[in-house]
Amino acid sequence: MRQSLRGVVWRSPMAADLVENKDSTARDHLANERTFLAWVRTALGLVGLGVLLERLGAGSDQTIAVAAGVGFISFGGLTMIYSVSRYVRVARNLERGMFPVALRGPVFIALGALLVAGGALVYVLLLQ
Repeated sequence: MRQSLRGVVWRSPMAADLVENKDSTARDHLANERTFLAWVRTALGLVGLGVLLERLGAGSDQTIAVAAGVGFISFGGLTMIYSVSRYVRVARNLERGMFPVALRGPVFIALGALLVAGGALVYVLLLQ
């Protein structure tokens, strides 16, 4: 939002540039923001689960609980980094009238999820 004060243009650091809403511009940007917020929610859930696992411990073996906690926290952090970079890249390309198709990001996220699931399976099997 721009405000003029004695001929000086001030801009709020959180305000975005105004973009002409032609065709589906606003709808595309709002969809990008919703997707970003879904990624943030997922990342925070992963971090929270990691903290929970680390704090609650795992019976008598604290090493496994700490490793699982650190794994989930790290995965959540990497998910957050990916979400921010993806949001910015999509927003810039939407302004150019283009849309970058995500190929590698989802594959890496899926591989990370499989790694976490495999670790959880080993963890459960080791407790029995």
